[in-house]
Amino acid sequence: MKRFAALFIAVVMCVLALASCGKSDKLYDYNFEEYLTLGKYKGVEVSITEIEKEFEEQVNAILDSNAKDVDTEAPAAKGNKVVYSYTATIDGEASDALKRTDAKLTIGSGSSGLTALDEALVGMSAKETKEVTVEIPDSFTKDETLAGKTAVLTVTVSAVTKSVVPETLTDEMVSTATEEQYKTVSEYEEYLRSAIKQSLAWKSVIANTTFIKYPEKEAEMYYEQYLAPYKTMAAQYGMTIASLASAYGMTEDAFYSMLAQQAVTQVNQEMAVLLIAEKENLVPDDARIQAKIDEMVAYYGYDSEEAFLKDVTEAAIAQSATYDMVMEFIKENAVEVEGKTEGADDAADTSDEPGAADTEAETGAGTEEAPESAEDTAADTEAATEEDTAADTESAEE
Repeated sequence: MKRFAALFIAVVMCVLALASCGKSDKLYDYNFEEYLTLGKYKGVEVSITEIEKEFEEQVNAILDSNAKDVDTEAPAAKGNKVVYSYTATIDGEASDALKRTDAKLTIGSGSSGLTALDEALVGMSAKETKEVTVEIPDSFTKDETLAGKTAVLTVTVSAVTKSVVPETLTDEMVSTATEEQYKTVSEYEEYLRSAIKQSLAWKSVIANTTFIKYPEKEAEMYYEQYLAPYKTMAAQYGMTIASLASAYGMTEDAFYSMLAQQAVTQVNQEMAVLLIAEKENLVPDDARIQAKIDEMVAYYGYDSEEAFLKDVTEAAIAQSATYDMVMEFIKENAVEVEGKTEGADDAADTSDEPGAADTEAETGAGTEEAPESAEDTAADTEAATEEDTAADTESAEE
């Protein structure tokens, strides 16, 4: 899921889940002003510099994902890839056990298993040969008789390649990165700047808001939704939540606390959205509600509108459309300035738009590596599939 390209997909499903399972069609049936006090939300200041910085990062992510490896005659330097082979002798006798052919290595990765060899490959060019003296570590070979011995390697580099990153975006890159949601560079760049401005403006709104308390019922529902995929992971691999948390570098208590805080943050932001809608009389008309239905039917692959409406209430869809209207209102009323974004020093990292996913694949250019922490996966719980969660667990365990 792309952070900006699918800004409200996660929150929509959270809204639908909460509204569909409750007795009332109205989400958060409370007097909002008992729970929070809005600060400035109309005309918040957004930094042009920050917009351009985030814009550049997103564009560079796409460019980096389109980098190509090309052969170079230059000496191998850090980050270059080399293809090399070597023969080995120990005490003057050839050792077939140590022989390597067409091995591959990225300079600086240290992945050959032989420190002296890694160092020797730096500066070598294609078709160059040199001798390298190495000490064989215990972990390098299954032949225990070779461990600790000194070997002389005759190393030949057959190819050196460097990664060349395109200088500018193309329509094809944009179309691929956004899964054809945007097909030209111009429309993607226009959209991206607008979406970044919206994200920064919302962070400012949250920084200006005072949260007094939160409704425990909704927070508990979100907590259970966030926890559910992790329970599935643990069950699939015979793990406990404690061991799963440990795989993410967290204690069990810290893991539960993290999910609870995310649930509270989600509830707080959604209530802020709904209070602004109430104050500004932002009510979606039939056309906007229909557009929201069409969006969700297409995104989640429903066969028909009728099938989708069996799963959710029309009131829940209207509330989701209201979220869109509020975010558009915040963005359209935001003022671009040369300085810092208003409230930026006070805004927490969790103050993004409610439900917005924050992953490596923000522009479609990311990888499928395991998340650095459990926080990276919790925001996507509603849209996660069993394949996604299983892959995350395998990577985390490794």
